[in-house]
Amino acid sequence: MTENREIAEEILSDGRMLLCMDLRFMTRAVMSAEHVLLDGSGPYSCDGKRLYYHADNLISDFRKNPNLVPRTIAHMILHLVLGHTSPDGDSYTDLAEDMVTEYALDMINTPNISLPDRDDRIFVFEKYLKKISAPVPGLLSGELKKVSEWQIRNYPPLFSRDSHSGRKGDCDPEWNELASQMLVEIEGFSRNLEGKTDALLRVLRIRTRKKHDFRRFLRKFMISRERAAENPDEFDPAYYTFGLARYGNIPLIDSTENSDSPSIEEFVIAIDTSGSTMRGPAIGFVNDVYTILEQCGVSGRTELHIVQCDNLVRTDDVIRCRSDLEGFAGSMVLSGGGGTDFRPVFQYVSSLRAEGKLSRLKGLIYFTDGIGIYPESRPDYPVAFIFCDEGYLERKDVPAWAVKVSIGTGDLLDR
Repeated sequence: MTENREIAEEILSDGRMLLCMDLRFMTRAVMSAEHVLLDGSGPYSCDGKRLYYHADNLISDFRKNPNLVPRTIAHMILHLVLGHTSPDGDSYTDLAEDMVTEYALDMINTPNISLPDRDDRIFVFEKYLKKISAPVPGLLSGELKKVSEWQIRNYPPLFSRDSHSGRKGDCDPEWNELASQMLVEIEGFSRNLEGKTDALLRVLRIRTRKKHDFRRFLRKFMISRERAAENPDEFDPAYYTFGLARYGNIPLIDSTENSDSPSIEEFVIAIDTSGSTMRGPAIGFVNDVYTILEQCGVSGRTELHIVQCDNLVRTDDVIRCRSDLEGFAGSMVLSGGGGTDFRPVFQYVSSLRAEGKLSRLKGLIYFTDGIGIYPESRPDYPVAFIFCDEGYLERKDVPAWAVKVSIGTGDLLDR
């Protein structure tokens, strides 16, 4: 047992060194993790901070293929860096996280982490990547659930290298920081791997992307302004009546008219109903907007026009109270399913304003998950595009005058 442990310690030490030689940008992450060597046999695993190895498994894997050791270390390190966690032992999420991790490593494919069956793994992963548009475990697991059991049982031998039980994932801020540092190092210093790290860069950018508090954004977007109204707390009737008695119809001090209550009279919420928009997130978003109006105390003075549109305006539901919203949510059917064209909504809003049906328009919020055709000219009211962006697509064609915020379906109340 002692001899096996000494051999395993040497194999583990060499594996870490070879990994750091191949992938220098991983060095800090490898050194930050605590590597725990256990006697006997058992699966590789990590709990969010420590990486666990069994001596017998290290020796066995080394004899099969020396590259298995640095590759497995890299696999577990990437799980930690990418914040992977498997909720409630979800086998589909487990597999999806393994597939994303292995794809990133297969694309790098340096001498000490290269393994057989690389082409098979890449072929399988890219088949699903075409459907989900981005290497995100949450999206991939949804596609895997559609696959028959006899087919999916062939995937774990290709992609799985460690046990996910006990893994806490994205709970340690240190790994968040290490992910950002790794991204900077790859972008700035890994020129010898140019092109090979594109897949890893993509998942790291998704991991480190700035998350927006879109509810705070909505509160700011719904502009507050001063409303003229009598303030009874500052009105003194004694001075008022004294002026009338002394000077006739001229009060000495008029009533104070001042209130800083938010005023949001009319808003248009446009919902993109092109092919991939889902009903649940759309309802969740509308519910979030109305909840914010209620929190601001102005829901009773506001009309929300919920306009459904793909390349044509399909419906316009007006929400004036919570019961209107509940009725809308209960009966909502997404109307459309064509291509995305943002212009018809702006044209429709212009026609409503010309007819006097939107005389107090405070702004337009476009809830969309796709890339569409934007108006050429800037409207004279505030506009925000909320991208329900599970695909984390880069949208570079948004006009300069449009505010944009990207959120995921998990950020919405109704999901």
